[in-house]
Parts: sequence; structure tokens; C-alpha cells
Amino acid sequence: MYATQTSLCLLLSMLTWTDAADLKPGVRGVATRAPAEMTIDGNLAEFEHAFCTPLEDHHAHLSERAAQFFYMWDDTAFYAALRTLDTKPFNGAPDNRLWEGDGVEWYFDARQDDTFRSQAWPTTANAGAVHCYWAGLKNTQISPRFCLRPGFLKAIEKVGVEVGSRRTSNGMEVEFKLPWANFPGFAAKQGAVIALDSELCYSDGAERLFRSFVFGSPLSVQQPASLAKIQLVDKLKAAHWAICGPVMFPIRVDTAWGQPTKPRVKGIIALPPKQAAEVGRILFRLTNLDGILIDEYPAEKETFANEGKFIRATASWPSDVAAPGQHHVTAVIYDLYQREQAHIAPRLVSVNWEIGY
Repeated sequence: MYATQTSLCLLLSMLTWTDAADLKPGVRGVATRAPAEMTIDGNLAEFEHAFCTPLEDHHAHLSERAAQFFYMWDDTAFYAALRTLDTKPFNGAPDNRLWEGDGVEWYFDARQDDTFRSQAWPTTANAGAVHCYWAGLKNTQISPRFCLRPGFLKAIEKVGVEVGSRRTSNGMEVEFKLPWANFPGFAAKQGAVIALDSELCYSDGAERLFRSFVFGSPLSVQQPASLAKIQLVDKLKAAHWAICGPVMFPIRVDTAWGQPTKPRVKGIIALPPKQAAEVGRILFRLTNLDGILIDEYPAEKETFANEGKFIRATASWPSDVAAPGQHHVTAVIYDLYQREQAHIAPRLVSVNWEIGY
């Protein structure tokens, strides 16, 4: 019996790595195939099975900051969507400056030659890359809007671009359609690789005061080389978690400034809504600087917003277990069959309004 179980585990592991091999080198995320009928109305029902990257699930004010980005494609277009928690949705910016309020700053590179992910945004028309913005509001009213970056207003023809939005009980949902017709040098097909970055902008009822990036950082404003490689796939597989895990399950480790006990460290990991039920154990693994195990701490799932299924998992441990600067922390994700599917490290890059982790 033991031999049979061992053989089965080895076979499952081999199948997992074989499936993971369909992702090309350097890829950090995927876009899954869209359903046959897409309606850009702000209802994210079509995105249920899409690749998702949660954002800001560690923030001290979850009801104002937590969000989910989704990514899909078909032969016609690339589709993105945003779901936010926000008690004060607002974008009072004029139509050509949408980044000044709640919305998305979007970076996209579909070039297929040696200019792909170059160090500067192209200045010629229809070059295959675009820096743009989409938002679901005008002031506080539903009003889907789109604009191109000033200075790059001829980057694409804006053929068939659509934005749809709606309010939810706890925030906003916004959809974005970017047809491939705007990128004449690109042919959409399974396995193709593009590059993008997703930036979330919040205004809290006034002008923009917060920004957060899924893949890159404010460096994406300057150069497409900051964008992440994204592969077009048919569907997301558990085998993809090992590669895509850092953006699917981002983690944060910190020590709260006010505690009722002796100091404890808290580890937080975000869970995409569809994959949350497919995750078994989550461990925060502490190792010393030589890679030797210090201890492991299980994380417990919690749903902090039912609409949209905002879910994260948290663990904590005494600060005396390992001093800052003297250890590493890795989140280890297991599936329901107790197989390790992903290892996640804290993302050591400045992504918000000010420089600093």
C-alpha cells in the first residue's frame, strides 16, 4: 500500500511539472481564455475562472484598499477587470487626466520583436505598446472612461476600446476591453507572450493619494522593461501556481505598532477568490540566513468581504523567534492533496506613493 501511494505521489508531481513547462521562461502571470460571449457592463461574472492578482490585502484599511485584478483574452481582444473595496468611490478628473482619481493606470506591450519591453515607451503611432488609463466614474456617478497618456496620444487608434462599470455594496467593479486590432504586429494565439503592469489608483473622495502596482513599480511609467511577461493560456492550472504564485498569492510580513501582548510578527497572504477553495494548508516558514529551518506557522483563512470573495490567510509568531535582518520568511502553499504547489517570498520593491518597503 505504501509503495502504491508513493508511486502515485511521484506520478502526480511529474504531471504537475510537465504542465508547468508550458509556460515560457520569464513569465510571471497568465491570461486565461475568455468565455464565448463577453459583455462589457461592469458585471464580472465572466471573469469567474480568470487569472486573478489580489492587491493590498495586507493594508490597515482593508475596506478602502483591497482589490482584485483579472486577466483574459480571446481572438478579438484582451480583457481586464478590477474589483475594489472602497467606501468613497470618486474620480473628479477631466477626461484626459483619469489618473487623478479612482481608476487604473494600465501598461501594455504586445510587440513581438527586439523592441519588446524596451527601455522607453515608443513615440510612433501603432508601435505595439500603450500606456493608458481606464476608470468607472465621473465624480461619483457611473461613467466608464478611457484615455491615453499625454504625449503618447497616437500610441493606438482606440479601435473598439470599451469600459464598463458598476457600483457594488462595498466598492466598484470595472471591465476593460482592448482589441488586438490596436496592435497590428500581434497575432493572438495560445502560448503568445505579452507584457503588462496593473496600477490601482485611489483618491478617497478627492485627488489621487494612493497607488499600488501588481507586477512592477512606478518605474513602469518610465519604461516598458519594468512590465511583467504574461502568457496567453487556455485555462489556469494548479501547476502554474509555482511560477505565478508571487502575484496570485502575494504576502506581507510586518510587526504591528500597537499590540496587547508581547511583540508578535504577522504574516498575511492574499488568496484569489476562485483558488481559495483549492488551497489546503498554508505555512509561513522561517529559515536562518543559511537556509536552516527555524520553525513553521500555519495560516488561517479569513473572509473579510463576502461580496467578491475577498479572502486572505494570516499567521503570527513571537518576534523573539527570529530577529529582523537575521532570517527569511517563505509562504508555502499546499493544495487539497497536501502537495506543495508554490513558495512565496515578500516582494521587496517600492510600489506605493513613497519610496520604501
